Amino acid sequence: MKSQIAVLVLLSSALATSQAQTETPIPRSVPGDIGRYFLIESKKTGSTVTAVHKRVGVDAVGYTKTETNCNTRMMRELGYGEGSPRSIKGPTTKWFELVEGSSKADVAAFLCSR
Repeated sequence: MKSQIAVLVLLSSALATSQAQTETPIPRSVPGDIGRYFLIESKKTGSTVTAVHKRVGVDAVGYTKTETNCNTRMMRELGYGEGSPRSIKGPTTKWFELVEGSSKADVAAFLCSR
């Protein structure tokens, strides 16, 4: 029983370490937002990037899945959830223009520069 518990602890620790290593900090262009942003995953197809990013705020950890057109600098949200990426649910928004200095504009700039 003790060896099974030890194995579970090691696996949990390895999973937590691997999860932390896959989160890439997303720099902000304008100070003031106390949230911190991290890229969890992304996939680029042509000029469009589909990505999941995490915002760590004071009261909550939120996950947003977005689609960004790097040519037009337009974005749409495919879903949002709190607590884990598995909680992400729609609805999908319409395409919107990015506002310079906003967190979404910073996410798009980071995604499109990769």
